Amino acid sequence: MIELSKEVFIDEALEKRLLPGKKTILYVGMKYDYGDRTAGLSYEHYNFYCSLLEMGYSLIYFDYQHLNARFGGSVMSDLLEEAVCYYNPDLVFYAHYHDWIRHDVWKDMRTYNVIHLADDHWRYEETKPVWELFSNIITTDEEGYQKRRGGYNVIKSQWAANDSLYRNLYLPIKYDVSFVGRCYGERKVFIGKLREAGIKVYVPQSRASQAEMIKIYNQSRIGLNFSLSSKGNKVQVKGRDFEIPCCGTALLTQDSDEIRKCFVPGEEIIVYKDADDAIKQCQHYLKDTGACDNVANAGWDRTLTEHTYRKRMDDILNSIFE
Repeated sequence: MIELSKEVFIDEALEKRLLPGKKTILYVGMKYDYGDRTAGLSYEHYNFYCSLLEMGYSLIYFDYQHLNARFGGSVMSDLLEEAVCYYNPDLVFYAHYHDWIRHDVWKDMRTYNVIHLADDHWRYEETKPVWELFSNIITTDEEGYQKRRGGYNVIKSQWAANDSLYRNLYLPIKYDVSFVGRCYGERKVFIGKLREAGIKVYVPQSRASQAEMIKIYNQSRIGLNFSLSSKGNKVQVKGRDFEIPCCGTALLTQDSDEIRKCFVPGEEIIVYKDADDAIKQCQHYLKDTGACDNVANAGWDRTLTEHTYRKRMDDILNSIFE
């Protein structure tokens, strides 16, 4: 249980940056990657929270995974209620991962909350008991967007990159092709085929930190991304599709209608249909480094112009606040 009263705990324990005269956002998300402090900071922290911070909003950080682990779901939900009452935010921004917060809490703040749904491509039905409690819903999945239209203020957005973090360091090229991420199953087979064809693919032996990952991208001629969802084998746009070009590196990713809405293949990114096609693309662009540099530069420009998280958040929040 909490040693202090709830309001004292909220006042003293929550991380916050309060700015008079600015709109206040109570950010509800996981600070650590999958809630594991030993795994580093989460994607949401680096991209959602840090971007909102840079945009000048008044912010209160509610790490619901940490508070759930410390106090349990019911007390954590009470603390969220207390925080909403105490700070009276203009918006509660919820980066959903686990259904740990009591549903009555979401119902009470329905008119001024927004949920960002990760992996909506395969979790639509699984997360429905939660997202149906919200009047404002953000999804990156076109199918999920179409299904909800008419009943909710559903916002079709996309992943992006925090360009204050992912940036061009102008480092000399060290790797022909690199992949940073979990190398398992079909990914391992895919990379094996590229290596058998004589393409040098660098994969870190252990989990790379953010600084290490950004350095690897900067030292790579081509950055490889896999686009299949972790469940259901549905092709989706991933965060890597923006992080790699944001570092000034040529992106090699799976072709899809959605990625074509973000970049022009052959001009701003490199796309493949399968491993054999990826081999051909790598062979071409590793031989013609000038063409590869042109793709990298065009992809970098497009990302900085249209695909930063400050722009994504600005579009999302304007649609809610207006």
